[in-house]
Amino acid sequence: MASLVKTLSLAALCSTVLAAPSQKTIKTTADPGFPILQPLPFNGTVPGVNYDLIAKLRDTPNVVTRIALLEDTAFKFDYIKPPTEIPFSQLKGKGGTIVNAFGITMPALVGNGMAMSMAFTEPCGFNTPHTHPRATELAVVVKGRMISEFVAETGARKIRNEHDTYSMVVFPQGALHLEFNPDCEEMIFLAAFNSEDPGINTPGESLFFLDDDFVGLALGLEFLPGADIDKYRNLVPATLAQGVETCLKRCGIKKNEVSEVAEVSDL
Repeated sequence: MASLVKTLSLAALCSTVLAAPSQKTIKTTADPGFPILQPLPFNGTVPGVNYDLIAKLRDTPNVVTRIALLEDTAFKFDYIKPPTEIPFSQLKGKGGTIVNAFGITMPALVGNGMAMSMAFTEPCGFNTPHTHPRATELAVVVKGRMISEFVAETGARKIRNEHDTYSMVVFPQGALHLEFNPDCEEMIFLAAFNSEDPGINTPGESLFFLDDDFVGLALGLEFLPGADIDKYRNLVPATLAQGVETCLKRCGIKKNEVSEVAEVSDL
């Protein structure tokens, strides 16, 4: 019996290795060109990630042996031409693009406790409210102007600032925050993190991964019998979205239309 269990376990392990589910993207009606990452399934893998190398880098006995595992080019990251085979290395929305140099996209960062993103934000584009569960963020404007807001936790007041070029803001670890480009020209900012794996959680998107009943309670929809939550899923903005009407009008940018808005307002 023990040998049978062992055989079945090995077979299961082999099938997992050979046919492990991979992380794919979800297309939204509101912004079909923006990739929202699905939750990674049990035993899933992220395409393009060198799992073996990252495991070796984490297990190596010291820095000297860790550096020996990496080629010279591993210590360079190109924000204009990032690795496209890894879904999370580049997130695109109608409001701009964020490029991420994290441990998963740049293995040379493994063990160094740092990461950095660069955001190319279109006119009136904003990085919608999100948190980094494992890192504090320092965001520096390198082109244009930026408005930042954050709430550190329930009970703390909102912190809001306007930034000119070369101004910086600190977002405490786990704080709900956003960055917004109030002008009609591109805004670029750099974001540094004190973790190679800062993580990202966008509540507006993550909320809809919960069961529909709980989502309805969170949105105050418990009084709507049979409310169709899918109508609301399509209205969740991409991580970079264009949404401030005054800026859109001033810059002559037409607001994106969502086909199901009328249906939702009728509920």
